[in-house]
Amino acid sequence: MSTDGSQKIDDILVHRIGGNIGAEIRGVSLSPDLDEDIISLIWNNVLKHKVVFFRGQSLSSLQQEELGKRFGVLVPHPTVTSAKGTSHIFELKARNGRAANTWHADMTFMKSFPKASILRCVEPTEYGGATLWANTASAYRMLPEPLQELAEKIWAIHTNNAYDHTDLVSERDWEFVRWQANVFAARIFEAKHPVVHVHPETGEKCLLLANFIQRLADFNLPDSRSLLDLFQSYISRPENTVTWYWQAGDIAIWDNRSTQHRATADFGAQHRELQRVTLVGDTPVSVTGKRSEQIVDGRDNPVALGEEIYAWETRERIPLTL
Repeated sequence: MSTDGSQKIDDILVHRIGGNIGAEIRGVSLSPDLDEDIISLIWNNVLKHKVVFFRGQSLSSLQQEELGKRFGVLVPHPTVTSAKGTSHIFELKARNGRAANTWHADMTFMKSFPKASILRCVEPTEYGGATLWANTASAYRMLPEPLQELAEKIWAIHTNNAYDHTDLVSERDWEFVRWQANVFAARIFEAKHPVVHVHPETGEKCLLLANFIQRLADFNLPDSRSLLDLFQSYISRPENTVTWYWQAGDIAIWDNRSTQHRATADFGAQHRELQRVTLVGDTPVSVTGKRSEQIVDGRDNPVALGEEIYAWETRERIPLTL
């Protein structure tokens, strides 16, 4: 930083964290007022390293929104209300140890899903609660050539309906199940995406998978699951991931088109709060030039779950009175 308090690009250090993904950018105090050359440096490193991190920042929710606008147009979540007093902040408040601990990319149930996300740590946990990211471009390159050729021919159906935020049965209390059905999937979206899409800025071929997928198009469910598990195993290989342990004020910015991410639900009953903004993205394009399409666009979900349906704590079905 110069003597007049302005930030200089020469003072910035990019420290690579993982072999295939992740870098920490040091020497930057994030602000909506950053010079354009610093914004460009940050974005170029997002494209290169897929996710970049900043320690010890002091952004407010409104400043986080304004910073996001420097990288593109903000888009709110289509079903979850933004945080009070904001237009685009998606709150991630963990209760009873719950976290989005399955691999996903943000909002891929939309034809044009976000190009990037910016996540801020408001309240970290004393232990646990890390977030992992995986590189879907390097995962594609890891595939044997016959699997690359197969993946390039396949399309998948992504949906927010019946999406499973967690792979831990212990987290699925009735409050959580009702929120998923009555809020997150209050309106149903389904999009058809290629399993391999061409990144619009880098030209890389990236796998477009993860837990919003309902099934592969033109495959039955057992075959879909087998193939999805096979391709996903290359994405989540340890050498293809990076883990970030949150401290208060930390910021992560990632390319949502070439990554997946997931939380780690290993923090017991501690409170954990993060806030996210997302940026409008392009419609994915397959290797043959075909674009993704929206199959269901916000149809009201006919299922509403009430307290009388289950005694969830005992996992016993209660007969319904018709």
